[in-house]
Amino acid sequence: RRARLQERFDMAMEPDRDFVLTPCIGVCHMDPQSHQCEGCLREIQEIARWGSFDDAQKRAIWLQIKLRMNPLGPTV
Repeated sequence: RRARLQERFDMAMEPDRDFVLTPCIGVCHMDPQSHQCEGCLREIQEIARWGSFDDAQKRAIWLQIKLRMNPLGPTV
């Protein structure tokens, strides 16, 4: 799952893209402890409001997702 999400992150952050991809990878299940989707790592309010966000807001959420993917920081 994380590999698919990483691929979508890379595509979403391409500067010449016409639109920002959704992080959804079709694994939609909310974790009761983290309150994040187990597939895309978004919180419910991020999922609900995604369609109303502009590209800058969507990219900011993608950066949050990247941090959630690697909670201990970047690997060397």
